[in-house]
Amino acid sequence: MNTSSITPQSFILEFLNPPMNHSVDNTQKLFTELKDTYANYTRPADNVTELSHIDRNSQEVKKLVIARDKIIILNEFTSATLDSFWKIASDDIKKAVTILNIPLFFYRQYTIRFTASPLKEKDSRIFLGNRVCALDEAKLKPFGRPILGIGMRFFIPAIQTEQNEYNIRVESLLQDTGRIFLENQARFLVPLQLQGDYVNKVKEEVDKTYKFLRENISAFLEQYNSL
Repeated sequence: MNTSSITPQSFILEFLNPPMNHSVDNTQKLFTELKDTYANYTRPADNVTELSHIDRNSQEVKKLVIARDKIIILNEFTSATLDSFWKIASDDIKKAVTILNIPLFFYRQYTIRFTASPLKEKDSRIFLGNRVCALDEAKLKPFGRPILGIGMRFFIPAIQTEQNEYNIRVESLLQDTGRIFLENQARFLVPLQLQGDYVNKVKEEVDKTYKFLRENISAFLEQYNSL
């Protein structure tokens, strides 16, 4: 895989909190505080508020979703770096926790997605299927039909010294078979009290999620560049 071709696609942060009923007054106050980021305020269901902004030129989507038991911060179809995304996300977290009076997050789930190109092949299915998985036409013959996409999944559990788990997807991108789709969905399982410097703790967890995808999974795939 060509690591210099890595391009961010999505950043999604999900925080599970104790069930709470958020008043319209408070969610509207939060919208006012975040008006530089979000253009739209909607309530698509009971006890669900969505702040959003869609760039009509780039189709980039930014959302902050507030439900009774969770907060979701989403940036999709993005060209943002992790640092520029975090600048917005950290402001969302601090203001949501303060205005909505959220006491803790039971667990946090972070999803980070990239795309990248193979180093030599023009088709990511050849790189993943032939090089990484050592599949040839004879081994694929039982399907009896062409293969549109190929991928693999790894689940890396929590251990005693690291109370977080990673769910990894590595696939050929269906919309563009010249690209590889990479995803790390991480869960951090120890409850986090929202006091003191909790925002930096969240940042450390997001950085771990990003680093594992950007470095560890990339290193795994780079092993197959020379085969």
